[in-house]
Amino acid sequence: MLVLCYHEIRSRERFERQMSVLVEEGSSVLSMGQFTEWLDGRQPLRSPAVVLTFDGRAPEQFSSVIPVLQSFNFSATFFPVSCYLSGEAGDELVTRRNDLQELSKSGYTIGCHSHTHQDLTKLSMAELLREVVASKQILEDILGQRVSAFCYPYGACDARVRRVVREAGFDVAFTVDLGGVSSGDDPYQLKRVPVLGEPGPGEFGVYLSGRFLVSGSILLYWKVRERFLDRRAFLAEAEA
Repeated sequence: MLVLCYHEIRSRERFERQMSVLVEEGSSVLSMGQFTEWLDGRQPLRSPAVVLTFDGRAPEQFSSVIPVLQSFNFSATFFPVSCYLSGEAGDELVTRRNDLQELSKSGYTIGCHSHTHQDLTKLSMAELLREVVASKQILEDILGQRVSAFCYPYGACDARVRRVVREAGFDVAFTVDLGGVSSGDDPYQLKRVPVLGEPGPGEFGVYLSGRFLVSGSILLYWKVRERFLDRRAFLAEAEA
């Protein structure tokens, strides 16, 4: 089982081709609820299967992928940072909250990515509780429902952070440690596969095959390309 981790989607067309590969491979795309049931042994799995997750700041970051997901009828989980959804009332804040509610009403899972996206392992206990517990409460107040999934900023966690996340009432929590997930794995140390460097359909197939686990050179290439694309986008924005 692979949990794919996306961040910024620069090319909707390329993302659509990646989703087409999932169809061609016969992959089941599980909702977070289905994944959680499988993880603790309550649900059998039809292989191959993936979970789609998207880490971001505010709901508008996710807007480009929604039409693609809807066209394939794929489930997905979105992890916003709650500080972009709280604060003084204003048009932007209202729009973001409405967008988040619409995502949830459309059947997508909303998870928690902390309050201000800091390395949780470096915080005091008071700061850690604000980043985890208060963030969960903000999202639940907006959505009117329980938020059950968490992903660690930068993938950073230790025993103290995992304990706070568990005691806050999350069912699962994700790192960005590279690898697949097996039934019975620690639900608060779940691995994911970051989709880096805008891979084309052929390269995306490498992610799905698992060959990324044994080819450090391929992974390094994708990481370098991801940094290059981020730098190019930054320079284009600065020049605009």
